[in-house]
Amino acid sequence: MRVSAALLALCLVVMGGCSQHPVSSLLPAALQHDAFAQQVPGVRAFKSLYSFAGNPDGSGPYGRLIAVNGALYGTTRYGGTNDNGTVYKVTGSGAEQVLHKFAGTPDAANPVTGLTALNGTLYGTTEYGGKNNLGTVFKVTTAGVERVLYSFKGGSDGEYPWAGLVALSGTLYGTTYSGGKYGNGTVFKVTTSGAERVLHAFNGTPDGTQPLAGLVLLNGTLYGTTLNDGQYGYGSVYKISPSGAEHVVYSFKGSPDAAMPYGGLVYLNGAFYGTTQFGGNSHGTVYKVTPSGTEQVVHKFNAMPDGSSPFDNLIALNGTLYGTTYNGGKNNYGTFYSMSPSGTEHILHSFTNVAPDGAYPYVGLVVLNGTLYGTTFSGGTSDNGIVFKF
Repeated sequence: MRVSAALLALCLVVMGGCSQHPVSSLLPAALQHDAFAQQVPGVRAFKSLYSFAGNPDGSGPYGRLIAVNGALYGTTRYGGTNDNGTVYKVTGSGAEQVLHKFAGTPDAANPVTGLTALNGTLYGTTEYGGKNNLGTVFKVTTAGVERVLYSFKGGSDGEYPWAGLVALSGTLYGTTYSGGKYGNGTVFKVTTSGAERVLHAFNGTPDGTQPLAGLVLLNGTLYGTTLNDGQYGYGSVYKISPSGAEHVVYSFKGSPDAAMPYGGLVYLNGAFYGTTQFGGNSHGTVYKVTPSGTEQVVHKFNAMPDGSSPFDNLIALNGTLYGTTYNGGKNNYGTFYSMSPSGTEHILHSFTNVAPDGAYPYVGLVVLNGTLYGTTFSGGTSDNGIVFKF
C-alpha cells in the first residue's frame, strides 16, 4: 500500500488524528523577536525573504536550501506543473525563479528534500514519479535542464526516497523509507550515470525501519538515523560502510530518552548532534551521540513558548547549533532557535502565520555569506510557504 511519509509525519504531530495543520493558537500574533537577538552584537532581525505563490510557482518547500555560487537552490513539494513540485533559485535579496516544474511519471514528482551539488550539477530525489511512480533520483543544472537518472522499482529495490543524497568519491548515497527485502527501507548508492545498487535493507529489530533522514559522512563511513524500531522501538542511529556493512550505533529508548529521529545528524566537537520529534518531555529533543554509541539528551523541548516537534537536521556554525521546530513557540507555528553544545537554548524567532511571516518550518537551515536561510512549509502572503533569513 502506498503510504505518504508526509501524511505519516503530520499524523504523528497531532498524536491521534490526521490534519493538514496542527492545532494552532487562536490569539492575535505580531512578529516578535527574542530578546537574545536584540542583545547580541551582529545578530540581525528575522526577515521573510520570499513568499511562494502556488501554481505555476512552487508551494510547500519541504527541502532544505543549498548555496551554490552565491545563490540559493531548493525544491518545493507542490506547485509547478500539475502540482508535482519544482526546483527553484532564490537570491539573497529575494528574487526567485522556477528552474524546473516536475511533470510526474515518467518524469520525477514531489521532491521532499533538498539538493546536493556535485561538479556543478545539482542532484536530488523525489518521493513519487519515475517509470514506476515509486520515486526517482534526478539531476538538474543550475540553468534548469533536468533528467531522471534512476526510477525506483520497489520489491527488493527501494521505493519512495524521502531523504537527500550525499556524495562520496563521485558516487551518490541515499535512503528510501520503504521497499527493500523486508519492506522497511534501504540504503542505496547510485552513480552519476544512473547505475543503482541497494547496499542495505532494514529489517526492524534490532535494526531500524523507515530511514527518512539523509546520510552524513565521517572518515569514510556514512551515518544516519531510522524513525522507528531498533532495539526498543523508538528508532536508531546507524553507520554503514560504502560497501554496505551496517551497524547500529545507538537505539533510542523513549521518554525521558529521545524517541523517533525524523532528522539526520551533524558532527561537532567529536560527537553527532541530532533531533527527535518525540521523547524527552514528549515534545522532542536535541541529543548527542558519539561514533562509538554514547548518547545524551542535551535539551528537552517544552512546546510553548519553547518549540515542539523538531523534524530536520541541525546546522553547526562557529560552535553553535541552529535549528527549527515544526510546532510550539509563542504562537504554536514553530520556532527558529540556537543552542550551545551543552543544551543552552535561545528562541530566535517564533513564527506567527501572519503574512508575510511563515508557519511550520519543516526543514533545517543553510549559511550563505554569514546569514542563515531557511524555509517554512506554509504561511506567507499566499499560505504556500516562505524563504526566510536571519
